[in-house]
Amino acid sequence: MRQGQALIVILLVLAVALTLGLAVVSRTVTEVGTATTQAESSRALSKAESGVEAALSGTIIAGVTATDYSGKQISISEPLAAGESSTIFLAEHDSNGNLDLIGGLNAYSGNSVDLCWGTEAGSPVAIEASLYYKELSNYKVVRFAYDPEGRGGFTRSDTDRTNCPTDHIYLNHATLSSLPAGKILLRVRLLYNGDVAHYVGVSGSTPFPIQGKNIVSTATEGNTTRKIEVFQRYPDLSPLLDSAVFSGGGLAK
Repeated sequence: MRQGQALIVILLVLAVALTLGLAVVSRTVTEVGTATTQAESSRALSKAESGVEAALSGTIIAGVTATDYSGKQISISEPLAAGESSTIFLAEHDSNGNLDLIGGLNAYSGNSVDLCWGTEAGSPVAIEASLYYKELSNYKVVRFAYDPEGRGGFTRSDTDRTNCPTDHIYLNHATLSSLPAGKILLRVRLLYNGDVAHYVGVSGSTPFPIQGKNIVSTATEGNTTRKIEVFQRYPDLSPLLDSAVFSGGGLAK
């Protein structure tokens, strides 16, 4: 009788020990797997970053693609807070990355542009658009200002999103019409939106010239794959341009 009870106790102890042992082994295997995945993820991310750095310097390696960003619809890659500006190039850049001030073969040739902005709910957002162009030997600028509430004497905008880019839901729209020839660039600046950033997009009747490159770098390490997407745009212009005199040459007193 006592021997039977002892056997039962021994079996229970062995069962508990086996359960604990399996739990420890399972936890160890999980931790090793997690550590391995983290190490692979870190190495894959490092490789993907190296691919982006190589592409930014002009070298395309395996696992990296760089495609030109152009077309009839262009969206500014980063949202803008109040007072921040960005540029849509209407003239093309040459092989050295310099802006062709006489337009170029692939310059925007349409005489109107659909301007779309405001992607976050809240207070209405106004926009100022400055079109820089060259007429004969003179550089000129024409400005447009739109606001959904008509504040500050701005032209009231509408909500027709028919011709807006489809990557965001834009709340405001306006058409810039009767644009002059010799177009160089369109400079946009948002107003009245404080620190709340909004995207801006444009649509045209003809393709816009290349604005930059979309770079995608993918790297795999073990069972882990990491992907990085970067937009390399042509260098933007100084914010001082919005409040300065624009000249093709030097300024003299």
